[in-house]
Amino acid sequence: MSKKFASLIVIAALCLTSFAGASAAIDEESYYPLALDEPGWIGITTDSVDDSGKPSALTAQKFYSYSSEPMGQKMVLCKSVSDPECASSELTGFQYTAQFSLCKSAQEQDCIEKFGQVNGDGTFTAGAYVRDAKMGGAFDANPAIGLPAGHAPNIWTIGDQKFAISAGAEGNFGKNDSRVNTFGIYAMIQPITEVAGSFNAPDMRIVERTGSGQSRGWGSGDVQKGCQFSEDGNCALRKSFNLENKYSITLRLSTPAKGWLHGRINNAEISMVSNADKSQVLTITGKPLQLPIVNGWVKWSAAPETIKSRYPAGYGGYARTSSDFTTTDLATRTIRVNSDISGQRAIDEMNAWLPVLSDKAFNMKTLWQFATIRSPMPSEVAACDKSGGVVGTVGTNASVYSDGPPSFDKTDGAMNYTVGAPHFDSKGSVFGGYYQLILRADVARCMYGFTNAPISAKVAVASSDGTPRVAVTTLNEKNGWLSLTATGFEFSTPKIAVQLKQEAVKPVVTPTPTPSAAPIAAPKALTITCVKGKITKKVSGTKPTCPSGYKKK
Repeated sequence: MSKKFASLIVIAALCLTSFAGASAAIDEESYYPLALDEPGWIGITTDSVDDSGKPSALTAQKFYSYSSEPMGQKMVLCKSVSDPECASSELTGFQYTAQFSLCKSAQEQDCIEKFGQVNGDGTFTAGAYVRDAKMGGAFDANPAIGLPAGHAPNIWTIGDQKFAISAGAEGNFGKNDSRVNTFGIYAMIQPITEVAGSFNAPDMRIVERTGSGQSRGWGSGDVQKGCQFSEDGNCALRKSFNLENKYSITLRLSTPAKGWLHGRINNAEISMVSNADKSQVLTITGKPLQLPIVNGWVKWSAAPETIKSRYPAGYGGYARTSSDFTTTDLATRTIRVNSDISGQRAIDEMNAWLPVLSDKAFNMKTLWQFATIRSPMPSEVAACDKSGGVVGTVGTNASVYSDGPPSFDKTDGAMNYTVGAPHFDSKGSVFGGYYQLILRADVARCMYGFTNAPISAKVAVASSDGTPRVAVTTLNEKNGWLSLTATGFEFSTPKIAVQLKQEAVKPVVTPTPTPSAAPIAAPKALTITCVKGKITKKVSGTKPTCPSGYKKK
């Protein structure tokens, strides 16, 4: 049985050099071709499903560095931080992947509080936890330093439909550290049906790698049979999502999720509650996405230099035997390399392979998943994150994409992001892109110096050569989050630029009051004396005059 002996995200292959589309007869959701058993081939995949079935693992190791990649000069699998097998003084620290299970009490943390479906009328249908998968890798929690317990993927139901859930946290810590360093969190949901047969639980092991010391690896041969995860005698066989259904998962986290998330969720929504003890309750809601899977093989002797130069001796992936990771005779090596999914390397790798694979997807899969982006935040964003917690998310149906949050261009105030995928889906139709940016509204207003007035956006989608692409965009603000989506654009590696705008607030003009007319003084009354012979009269008025025959005295 072929084994996966590497710590990179993997899977799925293709046995012909030029065939890049799936046959109409196969189930594209659960299909995985068999790995090549012939020497002298190099393959590629962008399928990240394999991570959903990996066991938990706690390893003590002598680190090259405290990076997020589980490799070291020496590694030992542990059942707890106090495991005697891991007590050697040369092992300077630990690395962990902890799969969560159902929260068993109101106080428990680092667990799944609830999962379910959000109905069209806004009501919530709660899923029911069934059990954890039966596989190795479990380890004990250490709440004093924030180390979660390591469980296994679990099975839940909504009505008659079963779901596999793989959710958890990853990190590392030195033996003298007071607190674990959490790299991030992740969650993957998939409809399944259980199938009995000749299946095996994955076996976590330590693997030697040429020039790279040791690495964690796990046998994942049953993924080739379409299993989301496998147990001895049982397969959680993948089924397609209904793309119109909306799902929600809530995680309790002893160490809060921070920074940016990325994922495969359509119209994602975030709810984040911080507790007095600095723990966090995080809820992510949204619909699944369908995306193109790039898989293919080319004979090493016929591979272009743009491909050969990427994969030196000792490169990881999916191999026939562990000797393929140690041989220096690359003409006899056969490995299927596993695209990093995100980052400039992944985008460059995609551009190298697409001409060989006719710029066409091998198969299409439906996914619902998210994870922390481990790259540092742009300084402009970090400076505006006053409260901590999740700053935003990026979501796309692209095969590969930028590895960090959108980069911020100070010259034009644009947040830039690159995505990559085949131009055609598995049936040969032009594949339409989807991109969503969610950003905390308080961070956005701080970055741009905006007021609380409404925000608008300008979105530009351009191909790798700068040619503009057409996209439909929408922007809304709800519950403290800005959400922008761009849809309908074409691949292969377009660049998306988002500029948030706000009209300048016009000053309120106070009208100058019209001066009131000065009051006119009433004419002063006068009194005169008029005489006629011996008769005297007094006449009063503003302009008094004497009567006829009288004279003014």
